[in-house]
Amino acid sequence: MGSAERKERERLQRQNLIIDAAEKVFMSKGFENATMDDIAEEAEFSKGALYTYFQSKNELCLSIVLRGLKVIASEFHNVASENISSIVKIEHLASTFLKFYNNYPNYIFAFSNYKQHRAGCKLESPVLLDIDTENKSIRDMIGSIIQNGKQDKSIRSDAESDKLSYVLWGELSGLVPNLLQDMGKVDSIELYNYTIMLVSEAIKSRTDLI
Repeated sequence: MGSAERKERERLQRQNLIIDAAEKVFMSKGFENATMDDIAEEAEFSKGALYTYFQSKNELCLSIVLRGLKVIASEFHNVASENISSIVKIEHLASTFLKFYNNYPNYIFAFSNYKQHRAGCKLESPVLLDIDTENKSIRDMIGSIIQNGKQDKSIRSDAESDKLSYVLWGELSGLVPNLLQDMGKVDSIELYNYTIMLVSEAIKSRTDLI
């Protein structure tokens, strides 16, 4: 391994240690009450070292969002590779995100505050750019499932893949963190499943009824 590769690996390791520390501090103290000093102490770094890697608390929270996106993207790819009809894949994406909510509360916490933290970062933030790239990758994957669904006739032929991928990813990534945390768990999950059922019924092909 060359010197440049070693330095890059060490940089990523330190960056991940800082994000690990931020997750712990944000979950224990809340974003508003947490400080960069708290995170530096948890990570055993100087406060100045934190600012070498992250411009602000907002950018740190966005780094947690990015982690979550990478996890859910990997799980979505597993669904996309299943040997089932495309409309069922869409339904499986929804149930996969619900499991993600249960398994990764730290990421859901970050997702629920995404807009606030995005507004608190510079447009050229590398973390923000990576999030946009990851979101586009997920939308493209959903769009591909929709296109395949039009071919296997499980999804309506007039479904617009690009627009529908935005709608579906928006429902999945927005409905869960914003809804499930604010309502009683049983009722909110029922409402989530009902919403997904309505979306599924709206895009499902009707050739089986002819």
